[in-house]
Amino acid sequence: KMNYNNYKHSIVERYGVELVGWPSDLLPIHNPSTIGGHERVQCLLDALDAHTCCWVELSPEELVARISSNQAHQANGECVYNLRKKHA
Repeated sequence: KMNYNNYKHSIVERYGVELVGWPSDLLPIHNPSTIGGHERVQCLLDALDAHTCCWVELSPEELVARISSNQAHQANGECVYNLRKKHA
């Protein structure tokens, strides 16, 4: 299952991959079921079908830079690492 709420940590940092080409009017990357409206979902589907939106593997250097950037953003108050609810 794709973890959109923690995309930067659970997907990008964990697997060293990122989605590139996600339609700019649909940013930030989030669950397609919450995009809303047929035209907006169709825009994403078209990008995926045309391979203008696709998964790209980060080089080790890119991954280190991305983790460093994410940590800096988090330290500056941006919510990069969403805390998950603990189960009882």
